[in-house]
Amino acid sequence: MTALHSSAVTDGDGDGDGDDNGRRRELRVATLVAACCLALVAVAFVPAPVGAGDNIASFWFNPEDTEAAAGDTLELELVASTHGDLVGDGVDELAATLEYNSEIFTVTAIEHERMLADGDSAVEIHEHEEIDEDSGAVTIEQEREPSGDGARTTGPMATVTFEVASDAPSGNETIEITDAEAILISDYPQGTFDRDAHVQIDGSAAAGASDADGVPGFTGIAALGVLAALALAAVVKRRD
Repeated sequence: MTALHSSAVTDGDGDGDGDDNGRRRELRVATLVAACCLALVAVAFVPAPVGAGDNIASFWFNPEDTEAAAGDTLELELVASTHGDLVGDGVDELAATLEYNSEIFTVTAIEHERMLADGDSAVEIHEHEEIDEDSGAVTIEQEREPSGDGARTTGPMATVTFEVASDAPSGNETIEITDAEAILISDYPQGTFDRDAHVQIDGSAAAGASDADGVPGFTGIAALGVLAALALAAVVKRRD
């Protein structure tokens, strides 16, 4: 038998409609692909609108990890960092609340620094702080005047001095940054990121003795009593 070969696909009536349908399908697919490519190009190259919270302002302590003994004083720099927004505006207001264990730390001094004066050393920095000794919180606020182009830099915002309680026990303490704010000269807030400070406390001998108060050897006697009771219970169970 001789195989028949054809150079064209027909729909059975020999008029070549199959070729036309195939070409139309290919054209539709090519058009769809081209449209998708143009959409991707448009998304990639059209500038995104500048948002109020563009970029991030960061707050942290220097040093972040430190040690202190009971009765010592401890100085921590509160550092602020911002590169402004996407159009070059800097910040003209900073604020942060620090929270700490009020049974271990007492804030004894706050020295405001001039990070906000970046770019114009003659500007005035309005300062405000509020200490809540009972809850263990201190709020620090600063405002630059005139705002000018604002600050776009990294530097100390304030130096805070803590006194460690003379009867503080040994342990790890955290001083947290909460409610941090950086306001652009356009009055919009930047997003913020912060890192806490960790303090290793070398406790006082008095605190250690206080923790161990009680009848000498009582803990050991109590433990022996528990073991004896368990042993007796095991013997009784075996007899049953």
